[in-house]
Amino acid sequence: MNKNALYITLLALLLSGCGRLNFNLGPLLRDVTVAPDQISPNADGDTDVTEIRYNLSRSAYVSIFFENDEGDRFYFRKDRRRSPGSYRVQWGGVMDEPEVEEFEGGTNEILSRVLADGQYNWVVQATDDNANTETVGGTITLENGDTELPRLEGFAVVPTVFRPNLDGMRDDWVSISYNLSKEVNNIQVFLIDPERPGVKVHIAEGANTIEPEEPGNHTYKYFGGVDLNAEPPPDGEYLVVGEANDLAGNRVRVTRALTIEMGGRPRADVVQGEIDWALETNRVVSVPLGQKLCFSAIVKNEGEVPIRTNGPWPGQEYLFAEDLSYQNYNYVAALRENRDKYWFEQPGVFRFGINFSTAGLNFPFRWAIGRQEDLEWLEFEEGAAWYLMPGEAGLVDGCIRFDGPPPGTNILWWGGLIHEAYGHHNDLIDRITVNVGAE
Repeated sequence: MNKNALYITLLALLLSGCGRLNFNLGPLLRDVTVAPDQISPNADGDTDVTEIRYNLSRSAYVSIFFENDEGDRFYFRKDRRRSPGSYRVQWGGVMDEPEVEEFEGGTNEILSRVLADGQYNWVVQATDDNANTETVGGTITLENGDTELPRLEGFAVVPTVFRPNLDGMRDDWVSISYNLSKEVNNIQVFLIDPERPGVKVHIAEGANTIEPEEPGNHTYKYFGGVDLNAEPPPDGEYLVVGEANDLAGNRVRVTRALTIEMGGRPRADVVQGEIDWALETNRVVSVPLGQKLCFSAIVKNEGEVPIRTNGPWPGQEYLFAEDLSYQNYNYVAALRENRDKYWFEQPGVFRFGINFSTAGLNFPFRWAIGRQEDLEWLEFEEGAAWYLMPGEAGLVDGCIRFDGPPPGTNILWWGGLIHEAYGHHNDLIDRITVNVGAE
């Protein structure tokens, strides 16, 4: 047998007798240091962090943890897979070990916090693929650390059932309020769908005398984006989340449940943009004194949410007096027989109105956008109201009797839809000239 054949035979015997040879000889962990060994994690810029260094001679699972005098263990890293090489990481006394307090309607969570002042044993531990474990340890002291958690005290979301459709009811917007206990580096309030936790809808704080990061009372008013002419989040179950963290690394989160239903932008139109003006010829109506200007129109809900309305009801007659004054919707609402009907202007209510060029008051003559038989009466926890449902249409008609002429000459009259407190939804519909006093 030649020399090469002999070497091959011996190598085969070694491999068959001992299995796989391990060429990863020597220590698994080397050059482990934690310096400095005394820090003050309070974000003042002076010795806020220590640097942990180590070398791995082969792939391993690495843990880095700290233990106090009572034997409580706090993990900075746990069973992290690492390839051979040199590593360094800074640690500022912060532990990411969440604590969660659960209760009906939400949670209060501590996501990370600065450890209490004191002396701790630090440990860097590595376990390779052959289950060989090596550990290196030492001590480190924490002093003057900022351990005060930022608290979002009294975090409240009201109401918990939210209908963002600009109907003016109390469930039309959500108030979010809390007291921030200390100055923070960052504060966020947002909406998440638990089924899609990566998608956040951020909510901006309203006008305040203090900055969002400053301690004190903070209030948010959330309309779901409908007030900005955007569609709200789809109907469903959501969480309102508040997160705050300070410069030292203390971080907290609170969550509260929120249900969204009947959400959407309201939209109504006068069908075909036409008003049926009685006795109109070539866009002119002549009305003798003592007679009436009458009309009818169809209003349709073109959106996906119910539209709130209220009287005066179709068929209501208004009076234009001899002294040039006239009965407007406020006058009619104030009549004794109507005082309990809440016909005054109300935020969120849609009404059909008639206007004229010398009125001085926008759309002084107003009616509900349908008869009661065209509408539905919906009841909620916050109240009840009449609604024109999606896809449905309402008939509006009414008259104005002229005992005296309106001021001015060549006066134009027109119709419109008013979304009270939010503007004129549709204006300048089907303009005509009305000559009062003509025979």
